[in-house]
Amino acid sequence: MRRISLIAVVLALVVSSGCITNAPSYPSDNTSSPSSDISPSDRVPRITIDELLQKIKSHADISIVDSRIDVEKLFADGHIPGAVPVPLSEIIDGQWLPPTDQNQEIIFYCT
Repeated sequence: MRRISLIAVVLALVVSSGCITNAPSYPSDNTSSPSSDISPSDRVPRITIDELLQKIKSHADISIVDSRIDVEKLFADGHIPGAVPVPLSEIIDGQWLPPTDQNQEIIFYCT
């Protein structure tokens, strides 16, 4: 369940960070909780390229997902070693979910 929550938060980050040019808007729930002032992108942990490289070098238990808009073409042109291509539309539509038999940290990237 934690992974699905992470995906939802990451998707919110991807939508708000410009990875989707025509992102759908969702109605707010109008709650007055203290966290309602925090943007989705502020709720998602971010790592630097150096931190990702360190995780790769240390053989950390991670799964890297390339979710760029035109992922099929871009992936063929170059990608982070070990990454799997998953179109962002499939993630948003729920057609792709992380493997449930592994307890990996999932790192999404797009440009």
